[in-house]
Amino acid sequence: MGQYMFSALLAIVLVSNDYNEELSLNPKIKGYQENHLIIGTPLQAEKAKKWENRVYLATYPRSGNHWMRYLIEEATGIATSSTYRDFDPLHLESVFPWGGFCCDHGYEGHARYPIQGESVVVKTHFPFIYLSWFERLPYIKAIRIIRHPIDSFYSLYVYEIKNSNAVPEFRMPQRDLRRFIRSWLQFQQYWDFAENVLTIRYEDFYNNPSPYLKLILEVIGYKVSQEAIERAVVKHPPRGGVLKHLHHFSDEDLYIIQTELGSLMEQYGYTLDGY
Repeated sequence: MGQYMFSALLAIVLVSNDYNEELSLNPKIKGYQENHLIIGTPLQAEKAKKWENRVYLATYPRSGNHWMRYLIEEATGIATSSTYRDFDPLHLESVFPWGGFCCDHGYEGHARYPIQGESVVVKTHFPFIYLSWFERLPYIKAIRIIRHPIDSFYSLYVYEIKNSNAVPEFRMPQRDLRRFIRSWLQFQQYWDFAENVLTIRYEDFYNNPSPYLKLILEVIGYKVSQEAIERAVVKHPPRGGVLKHLHHFSDEDLYIIQTELGSLMEQYGYTLDGY
């Protein structure tokens, strides 16, 4: 099994997974999903196993999944997908043969759909959320984008609050911070021990997108010219910043994050020293 080395901050973690386990949802999740148009069916999930070249794009929420999909579609002209029916941008209701949902010919409406035997990129936030039968299908590669929890946490807090038609506070309540800490830890540890994963830090990608995009496309199995990569980056450049939400966290918040996540953050090259 090949390893892809780009810097010390990239990692491929190889351990065995059993993909023959029965697909099942616990009753609470199943009941929740029966009220949403995002679940698919067990039969569709079984059929989707026949698609051999599935590549998961795995991120904790608010870590660059949509940006990456825009770049991939622009560089390749091939539509990406999601394990659940996303509404922003709007994904079609129909389930595609690889198991998942897709915008109408991609985000901007001009991409073609993958064909059998070709790699398909499928967004997932599993295990942060378990929204469909398509979360744990066999895959050949997984691309995990990891972002500093400071930025992911506050961005996710604002996203959740606005979806509930409320106004976010300058500092998120600590109950939400502790909830995000638990789910971030669960998510990262799951993909740390998943099979055949390429991990890339959002911050490194943000600072130098072209070579990282080239690496990602190579790992997926897409052959793309350098010109196409540069075109994609120019059209969809990095926005925002790194640690842009730091001022929303109190010293006590930062202490809690450091205490709970410090060792794992250090593993990914993240620190809160000096703050």
